[in-house]
Amino acid sequence: MTLKEQLKKVSKENRAYFHYKFPDTRFDQSKEQKTEQEFLAYVGRKTMNGFTDWEKTLEYANLVALYLQSKQIDTLYKIYAVVEVKALEGDDKAIATLLKLNKEINLMIKGFSSIQDAEEDDDDLVM
Repeated sequence: MTLKEQLKKVSKENRAYFHYKFPDTRFDQSKEQKTEQEFLAYVGRKTMNGFTDWEKTLEYANLVALYLQSKQIDTLYKIYAVVEVKALEGDDKAIATLLKLNKEINLMIKGFSSIQDAEEDDDDLVM
């Protein structure tokens, strides 16, 4: 399940808070980040207390984990690009690192495939 799909399941106010807290998750990146007071006015609340309480929930923790996972993939791509350039220049350490990265990426893909297959098998179950 993606972050976007999970965010659709939370209340409008909590979704707005998540986008406030992690502005790079917003759809419209051209809008300026709201101040705390502007955000509170937007959601019609006087304090952040409800949101700070929500931060202690499993639901919020799951959303943050999905967010960090997406950031991790972006970082992996950037690292891969840098290592690839160095490996192509003949750097022995970079070549070894690139081979390890390729192996790890292939393992990730196998893991994704097995998860996807399991989800498809669950979809085929008839009750």
